[in-house]
Amino acid sequence: MRFLAAIFLSIVGADVCYAASSAVTYRAVVNPPDPAHTVGVAVGTDVYAMEADPRIPLLYAGRAPGQAPYRYVILDTSKTIIDFEKFERPAIEQANQTFNEVFGRPWNKLSLFTLPQLYPFEPNDSGLSKLYEEGGVATLHFEGSDSDIRDMHTNKMERKLSVNGRLTYIRQFGHVNIKIGGHSSRNWAKVPYKISIDQDASPHGLFRRWDLKLRPGATDPTMLREKLYEDMLQSVGVLAARGAYVRLYMNGTPIGLYLLTDDSGSESYLRETIHNGDTQVQLGEMIQGDAGKGDYAANFGYRGENEAAYDDKVYEVKIDGTDGDQPSQAMRHLIQFTRFIVTYKPEAAPDSDEALQIWEPKIDMVRYIRQLALEWIGGNWDGIQYSGNNFALYRHPITEQYIMVPMDFDYTFGNGLEEDQRNLMTATSWQEFTIGRKTHSYLWEKVKATTYLRRMYEHTLKDIDERLSNPEILYKRIESLAYLIQHDVGWDRSLERMTVGFTRPWTADDFLKSLDKGMDDDDEMIGLREWIQNKHQAILATTFSD
Repeated sequence: MRFLAAIFLSIVGADVCYAASSAVTYRAVVNPPDPAHTVGVAVGTDVYAMEADPRIPLLYAGRAPGQAPYRYVILDTSKTIIDFEKFERPAIEQANQTFNEVFGRPWNKLSLFTLPQLYPFEPNDSGLSKLYEEGGVATLHFEGSDSDIRDMHTNKMERKLSVNGRLTYIRQFGHVNIKIGGHSSRNWAKVPYKISIDQDASPHGLFRRWDLKLRPGATDPTMLREKLYEDMLQSVGVLAARGAYVRLYMNGTPIGLYLLTDDSGSESYLRETIHNGDTQVQLGEMIQGDAGKGDYAANFGYRGENEAAYDDKVYEVKIDGTDGDQPSQAMRHLIQFTRFIVTYKPEAAPDSDEALQIWEPKIDMVRYIRQLALEWIGGNWDGIQYSGNNFALYRHPITEQYIMVPMDFDYTFGNGLEEDQRNLMTATSWQEFTIGRKTHSYLWEKVKATTYLRRMYEHTLKDIDERLSNPEILYKRIESLAYLIQHDVGWDRSLERMTVGFTRPWTADDFLKSLDKGMDDDDEMIGLREWIQNKHQAILATTFSD
């Protein structure tokens, strides 16, 4: 290899060269295998030393000539090159410094195919944040006590354990807590995390985000399903978590590739999005619906007027909507809503827009219907209608209207369900999603039994299938995202995990294969593109009521 010969000459002839007058500052994120190793940039046949940034972990910088191709190298204590990038980076012709480049990644920022905005946000897209700008994979580094981090992973089923430390993402944040998140996902070796940034210490947060999740993708060989589903929710104008891929490190140890997302059930998220960051607004009530902790699903069933009849593990009051001086009305308002649902008569509703107006004072029905249409298109079996799970119900303090915020989208597009997935992928009736099953949403049962709202749902379903979820559009998005993370998926699968637990023997080579076909596991039999193609055809073959 020509580069090897050139580097050999530079090492033999001049050891490592240092230039006093250089035109460019090179910056790179590098994780040498040994703290004693050093980092350099090879420009032409010379290697120039780079120094570790005293404040930013894993970041190295050094001055060297521009106007020539270059690559980054790692050297041992004898200044021998022990690793180098297998590609050349194009010469820096005009700039006086590089981006914070990443060792082994041949690009800094990609131009990705983005999904069309099918339905607008009103009045604007309040979920936007620079944190989720397209085209890159950022590096996230958490520093805390080694023993505390070790204890957190060893005792991962203990939900209250957290570690306080510093978080670095372009700049540093102090007073940051990290803990293991999720429910059943704690059983996997690659665990999810929750991050909380102290708002007093960091009033602007991480691009105005203070509560975040790190989603591991441990059950998805493509690591794309959750991100794609989030993108589709954005496309149809539904407020929900956004996500961006990051490489996660803790105290210099590589943890893996994660999807960094909003914690959409947090106070900071609701204030920043629904209330445009207004710190003076008294937040409304928020209840999180869960099907995995209590005796039944969060199905909006009416159980009488006594709050004690409603399992607080199923309907967990996350925000009580008071200033602390009065008792919370969150459950009383929820009971009123379930009473409205049980007494509502679909057959008496007018077959006109008036049917929608009956519901709109209670709940944002237009966006609720869009969510439910996406659940069928994406096979989201861990969501509202199939499971009565994974949603936040926020009651706006001014309008008193409920806003349904969907959450957690890893079990989508054929992932994770053994028995029903192939039928759900190919069925030509959307009724198949819940037919023959115990009711998991009495709200949805009343909506689909209302003639006007059912037609509204079916029109939404057809429109999304035609203009968004067809293969011609989604395949382009999948290809863009796959190219973005391919190198990092391989890196992720080479790492030793921080905990013991379930794992899948997926390799870097399996990544691209899994886009088209499933793996051998019973709950991984369907490829991502396979689902999209078959579901699109199934909806085209569906006979609708209008």
